Amino acid sequence: MKKAFTLIELLVVIAIIAILAAILFPVFAQAKLAAKKTAGLSAAKQIGLATNIYMNDSDDVIPPYRLGSSSGPIVNPFYLSLRDGDPRKAKLESDGATTIRAVFFNQMLEPYHKSKDLFKNGQNPDSWVDFQDKGTWDPNFHSYGGQNNYAANNYLMKSNNGAPAGSVAEVSNTLLFVDATYYNALPAQPKDGMCHLNGVRMRTNNDEHYWKNLGNSKLNFNSKGVADPDDAANAKHIKDVEARYNGVLNVVRVDSSAKALNAKSVIYDLRNKGEQSMWNPVKTPCEP
Repeated sequence: MKKAFTLIELLVVIAIIAILAAILFPVFAQAKLAAKKTAGLSAAKQIGLATNIYMNDSDDVIPPYRLGSSSGPIVNPFYLSLRDGDPRKAKLESDGATTIRAVFFNQMLEPYHKSKDLFKNGQNPDSWVDFQDKGTWDPNFHSYGGQNNYAANNYLMKSNNGAPAGSVAEVSNTLLFVDATYYNALPAQPKDGMCHLNGVRMRTNNDEHYWKNLGNSKLNFNSKGVADPDDAANAKHIKDVEARYNGVLNVVRVDSSAKALNAKSVIYDLRNKGEQSMWNPVKTPCEP
């Protein structure tokens, strides 16, 4: 007669399975995050390649972060693709003139990458491209910026002003795009004041806080708080920056290369490296 398992034996087996699960689940979670990091870096590399092809077709000029103005014609390609009666069209119209009268950098690059999903980062819980279609941190910010997954280096990419690649001092050490939740970003400013660079004049009411767009951090444009990331009041923003890839951010450089970097090092890069910062396209001291 075949002997059955005793209750004690079953409990021992269950306990062993539970112990193995406790050991293996964190390993599986780390493996899953590693795969997402790899996918994110691959997307960043494709964005860099699309930008490089765009530049080849544009006399070696880096695209601006947007083209258009509040008084110009309606040119946003997503808006123009919507039919009358589409509720998204009304939301875009109510969001402000610049939204529908501008083409943003992801839309400029679309002919070269052929996939909107390339700009949709799965590690951003509020990710959107062309239209802010999810429950969101800012219901009055419908689609402003074209996407909310990658930011342009504001010291290099300007509105309506494409920068010649030849004006960049070190293309392999100059940041073009970075993981973010808004289409513009800047680093933490020096402790002794604002850093004006490449003709970009910092505005104390806004730009000094743009590092809070990095990673999964979300800058509240109506209540910006303190500017210095050393201050304990900014601990949540730093934690949210790091949350995109557990302490890592992907960056794209002007030479189209992409790399995963420590998130805090990206925040503090200008403060720590000054002229040699990857945020600094001209590699000269801050302008007075």
